Amino acid sequence: MLDGNIDVNKLIPSLHKAQTMRLREIIGTDLYNYYVTAITALINNQTAIPTNHANLLNDYIKPILVHLTLAEFTNEASYTINNSGVFKHVPENSQSLSTKEIGFIVQNERDTAQNYTERFLDHMAFYASANFPEWYSNSNDDVSPLHESFKIDWVL
Repeated sequence: MLDGNIDVNKLIPSLHKAQTMRLREIIGTDLYNYYVTAITALINNQTAIPTNHANLLNDYIKPILVHLTLAEFTNEASYTINNSGVFKHVPENSQSLSTKEIGFIVQNERDTAQNYTERFLDHMAFYASANFPEWYSNSNDDVSPLHESFKIDWVL
């Protein structure tokens, strides 16, 4: 859904918000910090990420982050704030979406992220105790990870 011409500087704040606010609530502070350290070491060619953590990152955490980032970016993409004020961009030869239509796209991305979150939580229910001690090690002011999904699909 993203165009190849998106300015990375406009996408990074949405990625940062999704990562530090939304993803940390899902995986918890200790597992989040584990990946920050592991990815930094990988980038600096110091060490590889262990297989079980690499699989968790690639199969579960990255898809969650991608869709959370897209939801955040969709909400904010058409606005710019500068010294002159707040502006909404409408490119030539295009039709601006209504707030309701944008809300639909945002909700769709959040639903997709929720689906990946539920898969992640199912995986952690079976494998966390043996493979991911960071899942249980949060304390004090750490954000504890989700241990169950609170999504409700049916209202009677």
